[in-house]
Amino acid sequence: MRLVPVNCLKGGEIIAKTVIDENGSRLLAKNTNFKSYYKKKLQARGIDRIYIADKLSEGIEIKDVISEKTRLRTINLVKDTLSIFKATQQIDVTQLKTSVIQIVDDILSNKEILYDMVDIKSKDDYTYGHSVNVAVLCVMLGRKIGAEKSYLKKLALGGLLHDFGKILVPDEILNKPDKLSKDEFDIIKQHPSHGYQIFKDHPLLTPISKVMILMHHEKVNGEGYPLGITKNQIHEGARICSVCDVFDAMTSKRAYRNEYTIVNTLNEMERMTKDHLDEDLFKTFRGMICYYPVGTTVLLSNDTIAIVEQNKIGSIDRPTVRVIYDLKNNEEIFRRVDLSATKELKVERELISEEYMNNPSILRAMRP
Repeated sequence: MRLVPVNCLKGGEIIAKTVIDENGSRLLAKNTNFKSYYKKKLQARGIDRIYIADKLSEGIEIKDVISEKTRLRTINLVKDTLSIFKATQQIDVTQLKTSVIQIVDDILSNKEILYDMVDIKSKDDYTYGHSVNVAVLCVMLGRKIGAEKSYLKKLALGGLLHDFGKILVPDEILNKPDKLSKDEFDIIKQHPSHGYQIFKDHPLLTPISKVMILMHHEKVNGEGYPLGITKNQIHEGARICSVCDVFDAMTSKRAYRNEYTIVNTLNEMERMTKDHLDEDLFKTFRGMICYYPVGTTVLLSNDTIAIVEQNKIGSIDRPTVRVIYDLKNNEEIFRRVDLSATKELKVERELISEEYMNNPSILRAMRP
């Protein structure tokens, strides 16, 4: 399978990975045919890429770090928990704790700790999908630093609930497509405190999960919020959550901007270690994030287009690729190259959707 811009699809292609809508339901099911009228449905939700299966990508498999069943169930539970609180002011995290166990078990069942996929979220699905992604990344980073299973469960629950306080922020501020005013941003900055107040006396949350909710927007230089405390005062769980939160936020499409590429996100996060993020935790985090996830399309340094076929620990910026098109000669080619075994060839960048549509050669190469 491979990730292809929706605009490149004509209809009849095989959908290779389930697309989830803003309600946590299957919008497009895996192994069904794409229909041309799906384009408007997807674009209205801000989804401009999906995974398809075709001859060019035959044999390429993307493996999520948690199962589709676990992801769908947890998204729906986060959504239900928020809805119930909004209606009744009551909180029940019993089922969420069951999902936490499944998330941790799914991740521990993987031999390699690599985040090697692009999560397809609608622009309206940010809250629920983001919460699950942050939980998953927190567990992966916790495992990478050698944390015990009991600690991983606390990280997962804190990650799932870290933004719960946003339920008390008006939707018109949360979803504003323009730059926030100072007063509006001051309201947004209250959400960690709101979340903490909601959960501070909850018997099923440990202090670690609670402090992740409260402190995930603190900065190591003391200029974060709501407490304005420095690195040594910020609990490790919150520092882990902060790294994971920033990564998923930057790589997600929002109402006011497009998503950043993974490479651009990681480079910006490295700059943020000077004042915002824990440098040691970020270095560990960077080592588990694949720069070019399997199934993405990249431009190589010799002006050829390739699909990423495999990533390996220790060479996450130099994947094995399947070269499919020569831009210099405008011709189809087919060969497999392990970039970790050669210094003469490298990935220049991941191709973004706009490049497909603005370059006839790239578009011709990428049409299924």
